[in-house]
Amino acid sequence: MADAYTLEQLTEIDYLPCTRCEGSTILTYKTMPDIAPRPCPFCNGRGHFHRVDLSFLLDRIKGRKAGTLRSKRPDDDRAWYVWRMARFHGGADVTMPMTASFAVTGDPYVPYLDKVAEAVAQSVYGTERAGSLRWAHAMGHEVSDAYMRGEILPPSAMPGGPVVLDNHKPYSERAELV
Repeated sequence: MADAYTLEQLTEIDYLPCTRCEGSTILTYKTMPDIAPRPCPFCNGRGHFHRVDLSFLLDRIKGRKAGTLRSKRPDDDRAWYVWRMARFHGGADVTMPMTASFAVTGDPYVPYLDKVAEAVAQSVYGTERAGSLRWAHAMGHEVSDAYMRGEILPPSAMPGGPVVLDNHKPYSERAELV
């Protein structure tokens, strides 16, 4: 499992086994024996995932202007995940990024992708906590007085604030706004 690796190891190991088929290339459902084994759809039957190419990833998510993210969802699954999570953490789009999480199911490098997304959010938006604080408040957790006064985060992190700040919500996710 990816949890057994440090972030440093995740940057050095060339490939790791899929967390769903555990490297066997075949997905079996132990609790549902009536479902026939099949090639793992998460790793496309390869049994493993290659190390993250950080320069490739950052190139896929950068915007046309320096210091911005692209406005359209990237085609690569890992790039889409980092792009979407960075938008969430930075407050550009604080609706839950569920569909992006589905795209990297089975990928043992997700903890590393999460750290990249947080760093991108901090660099582009100046915070990596807007989405999590908005949802923490929604779930009834206490948040700081400075947060409640709007002193430390964008309006999208505030209770009742806008959920999308830049109008670049992918069409496939716009149903969340209805």
